[in-house]
Amino acid sequence: MSTEGGAPGAAISLRATLANSKWLGTACPKCSGVFAVADQVVLCPSCFSAHHATCWRENGNTCANDQTSGRIIEPRVRGASPAVETPAPVSAPAPDAPVARPAAPAKPAAPAAAPVRGAGPAVRDAKGLRPIDGVRARIQSATNDLAPVFGTAIDEVTVTVPPENLPETARRLKETDGLKFDYLRCLSGVDYQSDGIEVVYHLFSTRLAQKCVLKTRLAAEGDAVGTVTTVWAGADWHERETAEMFNIRFEGHPYPEPLLLERDDQGTIVPGPVLLKRFKLRPKEPPAQYGFPEEE
Repeated sequence: MSTEGGAPGAAISLRATLANSKWLGTACPKCSGVFAVADQVVLCPSCFSAHHATCWRENGNTCANDQTSGRIIEPRVRGASPAVETPAPVSAPAPDAPVARPAAPAKPAAPAAAPVRGAGPAVRDAKGLRPIDGVRARIQSATNDLAPVFGTAIDEVTVTVPPENLPETARRLKETDGLKFDYLRCLSGVDYQSDGIEVVYHLFSTRLAQKCVLKTRLAAEGDAVGTVTTVWAGADWHERETAEMFNIRFEGHPYPEPLLLERDDQGTIVPGPVLLKRFKLRPKEPPAQYGFPEEE
């Protein structure tokens, strides 16, 4: 890991030997001294051997075993007060000299306005794309009878429809003149727990340079929404992955089998819908599994 010119390679931390450090009682490969509690050490980033910090520096910031180089990150001293300049002595004015009066204190500037907490990001039109207001107006004209609810997410229109209206909304967004959303950029799920599961479709028109987000909300896991594979063939794998990760169904999908997971002998997808918030996380990996010190 040496760099050109003999400069140290990887940045390595300066550590204090603890009572549970795995190198406690072992010998430094440079000086053969045995490590004790509170000794300052560094670990070689290649062979993970411990060295006294002073031995590492004396060895040219390299490992005594395999000559791997490393630059020690020195700890910053907290609470250090800045240097205080000693004022120069002031001589007393002459008896006949006029007395200088201190200038009136300057009027403090008005405090800056505090930022508004909770305010979302500013809405703006994306450079090179059609303005948001025009996109929304065209979508509203094409889907007004499908109970759309409109919003804005920074630089694109969002439209939310009931699950039963989702496939027809998707078809109109793709086929209507002035819309032509022919590219499904992404299809994903969002777990809102007691408020249901949202299915999100990010769309783009390669012909008209405009984009939008189509959404629908399912009441709970196990519920279904119609497939959009007949509208965008690329939704095939997206729907399969979303179905297995959130335990929802896409009715009419041509091959509704798990994409990333497997079924057990009883036909159950295992380990289950791993992206739902109710799914338990795996425990942390055991210490020193990958060669890192136990105290980390």
